[in-house]
Amino acid sequence: MATTTRAVLRQRLSEAMGDYISLTTTSNGATNGATLIDSGLRDLPGGRDEDAFEGWYVLITSGDASGQIKRILHSRPTNNTITLQTGFTAQIVSSVTYELHRQDPTLKHNAINRGIEELSAQVPLPLRDETLVVDNALTNWDFETFASSAFTGWSSTGTPTLTQNTSIVMHGDGAASVAATGATEGLYQSLTINTNEVTNKQVTFECWVYATVADAVRIRILWGSGSYESHGYHSGSDQWELQSIQVTVPTTATEITAVLEVTTGNTGIFDAAWVSIQHLYKYTIPSSMVTGPNYISQQLDRFDPSGTYVPVIRGTGPETGRILRLEGKGILARPSSDTDTIEVGEPYVNIITSYAAMFYNRILLSQSSQQQRTRYSEDMEMWGREAQSLMQELRRPRMSAQRSDNTWHIEEDSSGRYIVFDINRTASRE
Repeated sequence: MATTTRAVLRQRLSEAMGDYISLTTTSNGATNGATLIDSGLRDLPGGRDEDAFEGWYVLITSGDASGQIKRILHSRPTNNTITLQTGFTAQIVSSVTYELHRQDPTLKHNAINRGIEELSAQVPLPLRDETLVVDNALTNWDFETFASSAFTGWSSTGTPTLTQNTSIVMHGDGAASVAATGATEGLYQSLTINTNEVTNKQVTFECWVYATVADAVRIRILWGSGSYESHGYHSGSDQWELQSIQVTVPTTATEITAVLEVTTGNTGIFDAAWVSIQHLYKYTIPSSMVTGPNYISQQLDRFDPSGTYVPVIRGTGPETGRILRLEGKGILARPSSDTDTIEVGEPYVNIITSYAAMFYNRILLSQSSQQQRTRYSEDMEMWGREAQSLMQELRRPRMSAQRSDNTWHIEEDSSGRYIVFDINRTASRE
């Protein structure tokens, strides 16, 4: 997917408005951040005049004060110095890049965000999501959420060293790397379920496991009081193996806990784990998908998570343990820093720039004196026409809706949006 940063959009907008100068300091400014020094200022139009840049804005784009915006109090060409009305939070030393703007860059950032919103309304972001597994009771099953040296939803057995592996992955962008340092250690997740209601029902636990040492890594189900059901250890073949446990919940079970186990001194990698006890018919649609899904398909081969996906067969419902692929539409990201990215490249950058220029002039129109209003109003209309002209040339084809064939429908309430499967699958437990 092509992306564009806010810094690029601001540059494009400023250039279109004739309000952009990018420079680099040549000496250290005051230690309190109140000045910056640049011998290149005198080479700018009017730069040799006293206070040529009074009232302009300085945006720092590198160094310790990167991203900060301050207004100029006065400029002195004789000593290459700009003095700010209020100082930056850090000294502006030599070789720091910065931009000069006649208008407040914050207004430009606001206009850019409005331009992104306008483009999103007319050209929604295509999304493909594979974060739902049919009948899965585990959270963070694909180990994509990792923060503060921990995997969200999972607890540690002992004190293993946990990292998110992004190179050895079975599905998605990350996998759980577990290094047992002091004993047999690992990860576990307990299901929130009344064990009395599922006694004598079948539970299935599957997980992809990777190891380079034999008899060191495996998956287990903990029933409570030290009672386990275990899969055999990984062969150590330096490749992924799908481990699967299918067993009836014993009458003695006081809990159902999925366990990822690594023996002392070894490392195992786990990915795409799921546990199922009973059919689930309602699934929360990821919040990033604001409309749709227009298409729903499921993983064809359980041994190939990244392989072919096919439509859910009419009259049968989805199959337990298969990953669902949702295709729908989202909205473009609104950046909050210069390095944040928007999910578009050329030629859609031109459309954002045109819409941003339109909204920018609308902002200036609301703040201007009467004699300036005509100019800003005319510029606003011009950029609006430019944006619409570009949209007509570049509009993406709309995504048509898939027929659900009475297999699924979408519901919505104050908490979110949901896919609901309409097929009774009780008689065909996979």
